[in-house]
Amino acid sequence: MKTFIITMVNNQRSVDAANQCLKSGKKFGYDAKIFEAITPDDGPYGILEKEGLPKKNILLDKSCSKPRPALCCFLSHYFLWKKAIELNETILCLEHDAIMVNKLAPRLKHTGVCNLGKPSYGYFIKAKKAGTYYLFSKPNNHFPGTHAVLVSPEGAKKLIKQAKVRVGTPDLFLNKTDFPWLSEYYPWPVECDDSFTTIQNERGCLAKHNYEKGTFDIL
Repeated sequence: MKTFIITMVNNQRSVDAANQCLKSGKKFGYDAKIFEAITPDDGPYGILEKEGLPKKNILLDKSCSKPRPALCCFLSHYFLWKKAIELNETILCLEHDAIMVNKLAPRLKHTGVCNLGKPSYGYFIKAKKAGTYYLFSKPNNHFPGTHAVLVSPEGAKKLIKQAKVRVGTPDLFLNKTDFPWLSEYYPWPVECDDSFTTIQNERGCLAKHNYEKGTFDIL
């Protein structure tokens, strides 16, 4: 399976985290590739216009996230969805701070877009046994973070269709209201080893497990 790591190539901390992610994947036979992230320097609002995506009514909690970096995160995932369609195969999309802790289940069944990442913040729910379920880990109706997402070409097409209506922070965009078919695999084969953020402010970090440990920087 082709695996891509979203990386801010001009940010050394992002590059270092991505290299750690690469090493963790190789332990389980995944030869991931760096995927250059969209950053504020790329002009995210201009990219929205070029892609025919809306520039208003962005799904974003401004009390927790910085709008431009959050939008850049969305666009980084968006271009990986396009990559899945271009390749015409299911791909694994990882963020730079993802760490693989196990192999993916063989012949993993999913619904087109599947969360593989253990939630890195707040309260979350565990399944009683291994398997694929409809999105379950967070009671707030949306993805528990987007550090590890399995995306098929069919699933990517549905996400991009909705993006023509509204864009937003990836974990808020991937919600059960707009996509009731989203799935999640347990036990999660990927964890998040986040030690910094360029997207969230302090309020947005308060529930993060690593922030609580005092080992987290807001850049």
